[in-house]
Amino acid sequence: MSEIYALSDDILSPDDIILEHVEDILQSGIKYYQYRCKRFNKNEDIAREILCLCNDYNARFIINDDIVFAKRIGAKSVHIGKKDVNLKDARKFLGKDFFIGVSCYDSLELAKEAVKNGADYIAFGSIFTSLTKPEAGSASLDIITQAKNMFNISVCAIGGINETNISKVSEAKADLIAIVNAIYGPNSIKENILNLQNKIN
Repeated sequence: MSEIYALSDDILSPDDIILEHVEDILQSGIKYYQYRCKRFNKNEDIAREILCLCNDYNARFIINDDIVFAKRIGAKSVHIGKKDVNLKDARKFLGKDFFIGVSCYDSLELAKEAVKNGADYIAFGSIFTSLTKPEAGSASLDIITQAKNMFNISVCAIGGINETNISKVSEAKADLIAIVNAIYGPNSIKENILNLQNKIN
């Protein structure tokens, strides 16, 4: 069954309330949480506190983009894209036991390369129009199904996923469903997550 993969957001989950948000997310049973700062700098103290919370709930704490930051705070997971360090270099720097996810956008060729080089999951998107990254290119749900048939690692869908379309992503057999905006609104985080979970097949 598909699992929800929650991502932070500088605006929707700012520093003064992010720890409260993380606790609500983890109490809702989410096992994947990504610390993702696109507008402001990462806060090392906050990241360490989130790491402790994730450890308490046996959840995976994933740092977006920054392998040096991830290693420095003691995180064991990172997500990288094509503008970041390449996977081979990331693996060499972080070690064989680090959990690394890779953005593959709408490309099965990028996915093949990522799998060959030891990615732990591959992510495709934007599946729908993203409010967080409106400039992101599009990827069809078909690529999720194709990737599931081609590769023996977890496949993640990201981009514009909410209560109205999450069932389609689940039907495409995505292992992980990455969500930002729909986690934080329109209701409480716990209500939003429950509504999303209830739509997963």
